[in-house]
Amino acid sequence: MAGSNKKDMNQNDVVDSAKAFFASFGILFLVFLIALVGSAIFPPQHGEQANGGEAPTANIDAPTVFKQNCSSCHGQNLEGISGPNLTTVGGKYSADEIAKIIKEGKGGMPPGLLKKQPEIQAVAQWLSEHK
Repeated sequence: MAGSNKKDMNQNDVVDSAKAFFASFGILFLVFLIALVGSAIFPPQHGEQANGGEAPTANIDAPTVFKQNCSSCHGQNLEGISGPNLTTVGGKYSADEIAKIIKEGKGGMPPGLLKKQPEIQAVAQWLSEHK
């Protein structure tokens, strides 16, 4: 009899372990499902909506970003050093065209010198005002 009691106990341990496993799995699945439904109901906001209606470039100081990242080639006053003169670049390119050049590069300018899209947009807008 003692042997059968031990066998029953081992079976109970296996059943209890299986119950605990499936209960844990069920809870994990419910958490995942709640997160999935929550992201569908409340999607992440980007751009103007995420900043309370403000343009994403409103708080970026474009001249400072330019001086920190671009002036070594284009000069502190946009006069051009090893890169072209940008004092009247806005007369030749729109802000979108300038943003594309900043992002993708052109001629001797390599792509990706500015990585953050709001900084690219702010610098492009600022440069497009130089006509």
